Amino acid sequence: MTVLVIGATGKQGGATARALLERGVAVRALVRDASSDAARALRERGAELVRGDLDDPASLLAAADALTAT
Repeated sequence: MTVLVIGATGKQGGATARALLERGVAVRALVRDASSDAARALRERGAELVRGDLDDPASLLAAADALTAT
């Protein structure tokens, strides 16, 4: 199972992503800037980063659609 975490570099999303990763759950982290320190830290913990923005519905659909392929 892979969980899509929206806002994964924010406070709530980041805490959620880290907690899931610590429990061995695969995380797809939706981030605006994959080069940010917070995004890189999630990648180092094992999260898959996908770029997206809440103001861009197509990016959200693309991130979620990819889940059905995993």
